[in-house]
Amino acid sequence: MKIKSKSSHLLALTSAALSMPAFSAAQPVETEVSVRTSLYKEENVPTDNIIFGDDVRYDIDIHQFSILTPVGEKWSLGFNAARESMSGASPWGTVADADGAATLIMSGATISESRKEFSLSTQRYFNKSSLGIEVSRSKENDYEADAIVLSTEWDSDNKLSTLTLGMSYSKDKITPTDAILFGRVLEKEKTSQSYSLGWTQILDKTSVLQSGIRVTKHSGYLTDPYKLRDARPDERLEWSVNFRYRKFIESTNAALHTNYRYYEDSYKVRSHTVETAWYQNIAGNFQLAPNLRYYSQRKASFYLPIDDYTLPLTTNQSSDYRLSTFGAFTVGLKAIYNQPTWAVSFSVENYKSRGKYSLTNAETEHPALLSFSLASIGFDFRF
Repeated sequence: MKIKSKSSHLLALTSAALSMPAFSAAQPVETEVSVRTSLYKEENVPTDNIIFGDDVRYDIDIHQFSILTPVGEKWSLGFNAARESMSGASPWGTVADADGAATLIMSGATISESRKEFSLSTQRYFNKSSLGIEVSRSKENDYEADAIVLSTEWDSDNKLSTLTLGMSYSKDKITPTDAILFGRVLEKEKTSQSYSLGWTQILDKTSVLQSGIRVTKHSGYLTDPYKLRDARPDERLEWSVNFRYRKFIESTNAALHTNYRYYEDSYKVRSHTVETAWYQNIAGNFQLAPNLRYYSQRKASFYLPIDDYTLPLTTNQSSDYRLSTFGAFTVGLKAIYNQPTWAVSFSVENYKSRGKYSLTNAETEHPALLSFSLASIGFDFRF
């Protein structure tokens, strides 16, 4: 579980495409196969920020495969597989140094794990709508997750609008390693339910706008068992709203992609994400796409920069840097070469987070805030 959240978010990041289809209620006419490999590397923690443990943070190798194929005249079938190999050290907690500032207790750099995830989906297409179901399973040595997703879409009569509805349910089981040695829980479970509503609107012949809202409820064991002192509420309610705008600019033969997302939850975390990318077509079927993303977050209500061992074990507290106040910038570049039946892409991103980047004043900056690089290469085939 110490890297469950990291793995899930990273997999979503490497899987996400900046393109936004206007309609997906229509059956695919070709079989589509995608293969992608990504390398993720976190910068080491400055040794001045550590009182115990290793400064080497995570390196993750990600391999992904997906296929989507039409079946008959009214169905499609999809399969996705991913494997991640991870190694490095992670923060266990914080204590005060001689000056009263937060300093890190890190694990050793011997953590080495792998994660596998598989999903199978099918979709039934009607005249102006579709109905889909997807089941997935994720497994690593100390974590298992099973999920089911239901989705439906309707196209308007004029084919200019699409309404989407989705719901999902997942059940996760955590069995921490070295539980007896470190006094961790032996086995715990949590469940998650998520509901989404989306609307896609073609504004004119060169622009599309999509908006959506999502509500998610997590219940059960939400504490991180690998932290030395961590206690979180057994329920977390999240909601978010997002907007995505696509505009093709004929005079420059390029497309502008702009995204905005607002998020808040019952932990009192609030965040804003703004992203923009410019897809420039170049002679010879090439595309270059620079992108910039900004993220700002306000801390959770029970976040503490330094673990407080005087509080009862049942009192909510966490020094997890992911619950602190911080902001982050991501700068990236993607290159794409397209052919009628195949395409290849290569992308690089660099991410840096700091307390002072947040829109909200960070009283203290967490010493474990991340900086990382991500490089990906992907191949897509259509037949």
